Amino acid sequence: MKTEQATRCHRNCEAGMTLIELMIAAAVGLGVIGAALSMLVMSQKATTANEQVVETQQNVRVAMEMLARDMRLASYNYVGNVPGAPTVGTCSVTNGTFSRPVGLRPRDQNPTGADTGPDSISMVVPLLTDVVTPWALSANVGGTAIDPVPFNALPIAAAVITDMVSQGLAAGSVVSIGGSVVRAVATVSATSLTLSSSIDGKFPAGTPVYLLQCVTYAVGTTTATCGTGSTACLTRNGVPLVDGIEDIQFSYGCDGCSTAAPNPLSPDGVLDEIDGVNTTSPPAITDFVTNSAWNVPPMSPETIKQVQISVVGRQMTPDQGFSERYTSGVNTSGPVIMSDHNPSADAGYDASTYSKLRRRVVTRVIQPRNM
Repeated sequence: MKTEQATRCHRNCEAGMTLIELMIAAAVGLGVIGAALSMLVMSQKATTANEQVVETQQNVRVAMEMLARDMRLASYNYVGNVPGAPTVGTCSVTNGTFSRPVGLRPRDQNPTGADTGPDSISMVVPLLTDVVTPWALSANVGGTAIDPVPFNALPIAAAVITDMVSQGLAAGSVVSIGGSVVRAVATVSATSLTLSSSIDGKFPAGTPVYLLQCVTYAVGTTTATCGTGSTACLTRNGVPLVDGIEDIQFSYGCDGCSTAAPNPLSPDGVLDEIDGVNTTSPPAITDFVTNSAWNVPPMSPETIKQVQISVVGRQMTPDQGFSERYTSGVNTSGPVIMSDHNPSADAGYDASTYSKLRRRVVTRVIQPRNM
């Protein structure tokens, strides 16, 4: 009797969940899991977006540093407009049928009006990647008397000659002695360089000898140039350097390129007044020239004293939005207009595609070593 009562009590006292309660608990659990997953997805996408912003800013700054470094050395005291000056690579300008060497070669995308693409620029700079240090004269040249003895041979250690040859030295190359005298190389021997013309001067042993090169900075726009997954990059002589750079613009402040009042008839060490607005105050950035071929005097490269560089970089891939949907947001409200370049006038411009990528801009004014 007692056993039967105990069994009946156990049946009546059993605890558990009904089907409805189980479904409610499952729904609540799924909701919590869904909320956690949503937060995880949003956090991951926010982290990815932040990384892309940081990468874009870093790329723009790196591109500017590379441009600024070479721009400060541009020409390297190489005076291209003196008689007999050798041409370094493609650093030259053409006026009609006459071509002459220059140390700084602006290459405006459209010299006669508004640009529809990035600018480029060429400049003469010394090669500073020597392995055998230093590249220098191994003996005095020019004699020991008070008056210098003209010379056309540069004594250089054999190891240095070998290093220079491995980095491009050959007959026809252009070298700078101490950053002051430039000559073309006629022949290369094991321990010396024979120059194309004599130098009337004196240089002691240890004077640096620089191999000059013409470098061109431009923007690559194809995967063939920039590499897989990239259609925008900064190139130096066609070699991609920095990803995500879609535009570079240059404008130039010159001294002696305009003789219109209030400018003097000859260079005076002050940038010329170009815009005709601030005629009684020092030149401003609006006096920098954006449209010129720089091949007809007085608008010639030798008059350029300052260069404004503008670099526009973009992120490599669009963001995926901050929800579970893969929907890109609007990250650039309108075309980033730099100097005389409005991207909306470019061939193939698509506002919806353009707006999906964030962009960053860096602008700097550099004083080149142009002579």
